[in-house]
Amino acid sequence: MLPRITLITPSYQQAAFLDECMRSVHDQDYPDLEHMVVDGGSTDGSVAIIESFAAKLAWWCSERDRGQSHALNKGLERATGAVFGWINSDDLLLPGALLMVGQAFASDPDLVVLTGVRLKRLMDGTEYRMGVDDPADPDKLFTAPHVNQQCTFYRMDAVREAGLIEERLHCVMDYELWLQVLFRKGTNGLRIVPWELAVFRAQAESKSIVQKKAFLDEQAAILAQMCSDMGLDNLARVLAIGHDLPVGIRGVPLRPKHRALVRSMAVAFLLKWHFMIFSRRDFSMMQRFRKLGIGLGPLDEEQRSQLRILDEQLRADSWLMFRIRRKWDHLFG
Repeated sequence: MLPRITLITPSYQQAAFLDECMRSVHDQDYPDLEHMVVDGGSTDGSVAIIESFAAKLAWWCSERDRGQSHALNKGLERATGAVFGWINSDDLLLPGALLMVGQAFASDPDLVVLTGVRLKRLMDGTEYRMGVDDPADPDKLFTAPHVNQQCTFYRMDAVREAGLIEERLHCVMDYELWLQVLFRKGTNGLRIVPWELAVFRAQAESKSIVQKKAFLDEQAAILAQMCSDMGLDNLARVLAIGHDLPVGIRGVPLRPKHRALVRSMAVAFLLKWHFMIFSRRDFSMMQRFRKLGIGLGPLDEEQRSQLRILDEQLRADSWLMFRIRRKWDHLFG
């Protein structure tokens, strides 16, 4: 028997995309779908679109909320499904996606997380496949996870055990939920499939485009707290130099054996996002990072290249000297 899938669509002022999203869900014809739409009080015609699908919805509302994470939790508090996923109102499910997901969970009682391939649709309509995680490299599931949110589905029990969605996060709640579940359950219950399940629509107003700083600050806050919990206080302080860290975020369940992995997660984040220095704050953070002499652990080829580029920039021993060198290189190459 196929499991009930609870699919939640949080939305706010997305009337331009909402109808297409809703049709992509209900054209699935999945036999046991519990679809909820949680609208934040839109005034752009979204309510009329939601009402046109009301007979097919398990529940919907349109009222002010505290953001996307709160909207998801409002749905989860009413959910009765065995499997959970969410699709944002400007994204789409691909035909047959829910049937493949349901069959996968029905056939494997040990399956906790299933994640597939998403397509990225650019504003000109061009689509391409986005990357997926490599199950042969389990550390990368923590240090560099793709977290393809639109096509990642969880066993509902695991989501409830994690405490639902972290409402203090507004950008990387999907990343945080991924960590909550994997640190609790391990990776044996994770299945990475090559199936194209969803479309991520890249539009000018997408949070991932217009709120990059908030995304990085939230991710840094999660990592800083994990570092502190593992006694890696120097790394936690480094992250705080370069980021405005939101406070009060719940902890991730860690054990002493996770210390080296957490260090690798923080190092990977710093190298990925800050190997190129653009601001005085970047310079101060990365200079402190390198002066600590922290054991970096094993680095892949890309990270070693990033480290070389970083160290070349840090040959300047002050922000003033860095700016002079950068200006010189720009003028005289």
